[in-house]
Amino acid sequence: MKKENRRKLSDAAIAFIIEERDNPHTVHTFEEISKLVEKKFEISIGRGAVSKSYHKHKNNEKIKNLSKENSNQRKVKSQIEDQLKTEPYVAKKKIRDFDENAGKGISIDHLF
Repeated sequence: MKKENRRKLSDAAIAFIIEERDNPHTVHTFEEISKLVEKKFEISIGRGAVSKSYHKHKNNEKIKNLSKENSNQRKVKSQIEDQLKTEPYVAKKKIRDFDENAGKGISIDHLF
């Protein structure tokens, strides 16, 4: 049987795998990371491929630098989003375009 030609993972996907696995704040299994990669990059990948890619590239300086650049870009993007989030405008004084006391002196008996 012929082996199926498969696409290689991009450097960004490998950097994402390494970043998620080495993240000290959250612990992800290779199965969870494979699901995260499928959501983010729309690539179907198994946990064995995630494990193999992680162990093969975890000491690669090129991938680590790419991972650092991506995390810096995410920090800048989140800072910009935080700056853009503002409170909605609320008018200080409610101005009405009619007189609320206009019909108070009139009863229904006056009309008929």
